[in-house]
Amino acid sequence: MISGGFSGKTLSALALALALSACSSDGGFSARSLVAGGPDPKVEQEGLEKFAVVAVCPDVQVRDGTQMLAVFEKGKQGDYSAIRFQGSIRKFARECRTDASGTTTIKVGVAGRLLAGPNGATGAATLPLRVVLVRNGDEVLYSKLYPLNVTIAPGTAAADWDLVAPDVVVPGDKSQGNFVIYVGFDEAGKKK
Repeated sequence: MISGGFSGKTLSALALALALSACSSDGGFSARSLVAGGPDPKVEQEGLEKFAVVAVCPDVQVRDGTQMLAVFEKGKQGDYSAIRFQGSIRKFARECRTDASGTTTIKVGVAGRLLAGPNGATGAATLPLRVVLVRNGDEVLYSKLYPLNVTIAPGTAAADWDLVAPDVVVPGDKSQGNFVIYVGFDEAGKKK
């Protein structure tokens, strides 16, 4: 018997329990959860959401013919010597999350560049960027035009731009099928 009233077996068991609790990374089980009577529901819910199965996460593509946009001087549409600016899409990505009801929310990120035209114009331009979610080739589940105000500062020849569309949603009852997210400049939405 060791002094203080504890046996060697009791101390060994206590040391083992402390060692095991020290190894916990608080993934819902820790020394605190033993004292409190069980795992923390908030920690468990965060873990379930973090590792939840995503029902839908479509690829992002630039629709053919919409990756570049020329902004002409007023009254000179189609005169390529009168291009003030040229917008381009350079990168895109998406992040998908499915909730307990089966609804998937998708954040779509798009980034690009605005270049000065042949005459080295500076100033502001509005780029009409459209984000569209299509199911099975022809069913449009989401379509939104984002007017991007981009400014090329004096003394520079280009400006970068980016956009995050946070609200693309696929309802749980429509989560089956073939999906594509299209991004591109929408000539019809361009301010003249």
